[in-house]
Amino acid sequence: MKRILVFVLAALVSVPALFSQDRGCNWRDRIRSERVAFITDELSLSPAEAEKFWPIYNIYRDRKSEAQRNIREAYRALDEADRNGTVSEALIKDYVDAIDAKAGIETEALKEYLKVLPAEKTAKLYLAEEKFRMQQIHRLHHGPDAHRGPAPAGPERNVR
Repeated sequence: MKRILVFVLAALVSVPALFSQDRGCNWRDRIRSERVAFITDELSLSPAEAEKFWPIYNIYRDRKSEAQRNIREAYRALDEADRNGTVSEALIKDYVDAIDAKAGIETEALKEYLKVLPAEKTAKLYLAEEKFRMQQIHRLHHGPDAHRGPAPAGPERNVR
């Protein structure tokens, strides 16, 4: 019963994005909805856990996105300076500082996740995020109708 309630909550988050797809929905909204459903399923969150977890996750997801934007901006500035022959220590430092800031956000997020989830589910969160990322990459390479799971193991991969 609890799982059904969690799926209903995840569906409520994703329904607006599904209806707006027909009207040129932002692909970020669609992926965000898919991520919520995927992580909820992978972690088997109880309703109480979901209620505490998702606000924290969303805060840190937004912070990580902003940090990634800062990394891209610092990279572009460094790349442009390199092409113009005007590289400075300050530009290099800005780039490295942006990378360090993102790592610091992940460390903060871990502490907050462990306050609301047991270690096992926190570990599953990181595994689920990577699994979801790989699934999206697979879909990007093989089209939207591609297999929804991770890329199938090919002959060159070690399969147990």
